[in-house]
This record gives sequence, structure tokens and C-alpha cells, in this order.
Amino acid sequence: MNTTAVPPVLAATDFSPAADQAVGRAAHIARELGAPLVLVHVHEPPVLGEVWRQLQAWVPGMSGVDAQALQQSAQTRLQATAQAVGAEELGGAVATRLVVGRAAAAVAAEAAGCGAQLVVIGARGEHGLAEAVLGSTAERLLHSVACDLLLVREYGGRHYERMLLPTDLGPESRKAVRRLRRLLPTVDSVLLHAYELPYENKLAYAGVEATRLDELHRRAQAELQLALQSLAREVGHSDLPGVCKVVHGYPPAVIAAQAEALGVDLIALSAGSRSTLERVVLGSVCLHLALESPCDLWLVRCDE
Repeated sequence: MNTTAVPPVLAATDFSPAADQAVGRAAHIARELGAPLVLVHVHEPPVLGEVWRQLQAWVPGMSGVDAQALQQSAQTRLQATAQAVGAEELGGAVATRLVVGRAAAAVAAEAAGCGAQLVVIGARGEHGLAEAVLGSTAERLLHSVACDLLLVREYGGRHYERMLLPTDLGPESRKAVRRLRRLLPTVDSVLLHAYELPYENKLAYAGVEATRLDELHRRAQAELQLALQSLAREVGHSDLPGVCKVVHGYPPAVIAAQAEALGVDLIALSAGSRSTLERVVLGSVCLHLALESPCDLWLVRCDE
């Protein structure tokens, strides 16, 4: 394959163990896609002026450390990481970018500049605080990056073996299913649609009988199962009930629970188009899964 014609995969690293997992996975995917790998580190300069001078006086080992030395240290570590992953995973050179700025904005800008098809980051940052990272860098990337985003929890040198493809049966979700089936054709996959009845809580509060609610659920299950099986056939997926599942419940919770029960190592779903509704979609599903997913999470940007 002519790699120059394939958009690159971009991996962002802060040199943490979680970032090392992400870099390894990014290299693995780049190799499978025949794509170049770009490794990015964003150097966020230390606070300047009087605050920095006070820190140097108060914190042991900080005296004599300046911003230029820290940036040079980051460059050295970035080159070492690129050489290691190039030798172990790709058998070739890895492009590197050291940029100064805020992490999410800088990564998004680099991804746009090199035309990346996928940005890969660790699910936890250098401090190991998932909530802090996902509340800042990953969340901002979800709203700013124009390509797919992969949050990596664990790599371990293995191929993805099984993935869960949640779908709301809408056009963006259909594009996401097609894209992942095309990119990862050898990975076993399960299609999932999680649903709630319209005004379900209000029906119960209004005193609708349980038998009537059960009838509504059976009808919804049957109709949605047919729609999901139709989508499966449309994208070349098996339409058997075991790999074409309709489950009642709050979608983010259902997706996480099904991923755990099925033992998948990847969840892949649409992050929605970059529309005015995006924050609603991301807030209810993608960000929930970013925190609760038991495995890697691939968010597909369906802008075309």
C-alpha cells in the first residue's frame, strides 16, 4: 500500500504509562492501515514570573530549572519514544511534533494540520486521574478535533478481537458502523441498539398497567430488532439475534454493561456531526462512556 496516500494516525503523549499504551495502540493501528504515525507532545510551559521564582525557592530540586531546559527534556523524551515505537511496532521512522500550548487545542491543530484520520490518546493522564483528564483534554478534543478519536485503556500488544457497535439507527450512526467495519474488517462485532419507550416514566406515573407496558415493550423490541437486522444486512454484518441485540434501558448504562458482559475490547460509536446538538449527544453518551467504558472507546466523527 502506498502509505503517502493514507492519512496519518496521530498519537498524543504526556509520557505517562497510560500514554505509552495509547502510543503502542496507535502504532499497531497505523501498521494495519498502512498509515504514517505522527507522535505529538504538547509542552505546557511552567508558570512564569514571580510565581515560578517562588516555586523554585519552595520546591526541592526546582532551583536552576528553566523553561528552556524543560522543553529540551521533553524533546529528548519524545525522540526516544518515537525511536522505540518505530523499532518495536512499525519497523521504520515515526514523525514527531513538539508543540507549545494547551494540550487539547494544540493536538486538534496538529491533527488538522497533518490531515489525521484518527487521534489516539490515553484514557488517563500523567497524574492517573481519569476524571481530571476526561474533564479537560479529552472532552475538549471531542468538541474540537475534526477526525476520529480513540481513548485507549490498555494495549498489551494484541489485535482487537471483538468490538461493540452501538447504534441509534440514525444516518450518522450508520456511517460509524460502516467506517469501523471497513477499518477493522477482521474484528468480530456485535451491533447493539439500546432504547427507552417515549415518555416511559410518565406512562408509569400515569398509572398505565404493567401488562400494557409489557405489550409496548414487546412491540418496540420486535420492531427495533427488525430495523437493526436490516441495518446489519445493509453493512454486511451478521443479522443473527446474538450479534444483533436490542436491549431496554438508559443507553450509556446499557452500552457499558453489554461491553462488560460480552467481553469486548473496543466500543465504537458515532460522536455525531459537529452540529448544535453535539453537546447534548456527547454529554449523554460519549462522555459517560469515556468515564465508564470498561475497554477502549473509538468515537467516530461522521462529518463528510
